[in-house]
Formats: sequence, C-alpha cells, structure tokens
Amino acid sequence: MIGILTGDIINSEKFKEDEWLFHLQSFLKTIGNSPADWSIYRGDEFQIKIDDPSQAFLRALEIKAMMKKNKNLDVRISIGIGEADVMRENILESNGPVFLRSGRGLDELKKNKVTMSIHTGNEVMDSELNLYFKLALFGIIDSWTVASAEMVSIMLQNHGVPQEDISKKTGIAQSAISQRLKRANFEVLMDLNSMFVKKIKSLV
Repeated sequence: MIGILTGDIINSEKFKEDEWLFHLQSFLKTIGNSPADWSIYRGDEFQIKIDDPSQAFLRALEIKAMMKKNKNLDVRISIGIGEADVMRENILESNGPVFLRSGRGLDELKKNKVTMSIHTGNEVMDSELNLYFKLALFGIIDSWTVASAEMVSIMLQNHGVPQEDISKKTGIAQSAISQRLKRANFEVLMDLNSMFVKKIKSLV
C-alpha cells in the first residue's frame, strides 16, 4: 500500500515560475527521483508517490505551506491510498486503484471548490477524514497569512527540531516563532496528522 498525491497549483499563471516551481522541485527531490517517484506535467500539475502512506497528509500540508508563502498562490491536492498494480519508470504511466483514486479525487476537487481530499477505498474513513480536512481548510489553512505559511513551512522542513534551534537557524526570535505557530493553529494540525497516521496505519 502506498500514497499518491495528485495536484495542481492554483493561480500559477499569475506568478513567474521561479516564484514557485523551483521550490516545488527542490522539495520533490527530497522525496525521490523523477520521473519514477514524482512528475510535474502540463506546466502546473504534479503527481507524487509516498512510500509510507501514513505520511501523505504531512507531505500535502508541506506543499500547501510552501505555496501559500506567496499571497494568492495555493494548491489543490488529492490524496489516494491503496495498491499500485503496475509501477513503471515514469509515475505517470503507472496504474492501479491508488492512482485512480487520487486522479479522480483531483477532478472532484475542481468541481467542489475544495483544495484537499483523501480517497482510501474505505467510505466511512474517507467521509470522516474529508470532513476534518474541510474544517482544517476553512477554519485554519485558508486563513494563513504569508508569515504563518512561512513558519509552518519552516517547522515541517525541520520536523522535530526544537524551536530554540530553529530560532538560531532563522534569526527569528523564539517568542515570534511561538506566536506565528499559534496564529497558524499548528498544534491543531499536528493533532490532525497524528489521527491521520493512526487511521491510515489501521488499513494495513
């Protein structure tokens, strides 16, 4: 069982590529190799393989924060969880239930004007997690300021690193880090991630 993220950048045409594409590519290179593990296609669409599906939400959140560091830039991401019947050298040529779930999920996002969803094949779990995603999006993530998104991005890139060390690394006062994370409701999102991890692991 793997995770597949299929997404597209919202309002990409209003930005120069060097304002978002380089950052996305740099992030994806930390996940794996292109085109086997990830691919960017049609200019602003992408597909990513997540070997540990329980990490899919965290990866999606990381991309969200990365894009929202630019005002008016955002991303739609459909998370698919399941089996891959065929894995080829190019991820875009691979196939199986997990790819169908993720791809169809992105089509639904565009119609429903929501920017994140999950499809696992378990309707009860999907219904619950997608409700939590909507609450997190409308109540927290969609309200991030550029500063909030930047701080969330820094924290996710330095997962588990104490705030004191991040303060020394970034030059941002620890009190300012704490305030920005509080405004971004970072702790709530980490609680959601913990629940997500447990639920996805229960599918195995």
